[in-house]
Amino acid sequence: MNKIVLVSSSPYRRALLEKLKIPFDYMAPDIDEIPLSVETSTMVRRLASAKALALANRFPAT
Repeated sequence: MNKIVLVSSSPYRRALLEKLKIPFDYMAPDIDEIPLSVETSTMVRRLASAKALALANRFPAT
């Protein structure tokens, strides 16, 4: 099984995975998380995609 790649700077998410003893790699992307003026629920999807794309080349087999 592949490891999870946590692409977040959230200490809470890291602590949760560690507490659950789930193996994971961690890397914080350099992504601006300020909502755009026209965004509502689409912001979450946009940020998740941006984070994944920002670091995808570092984890090609995951």
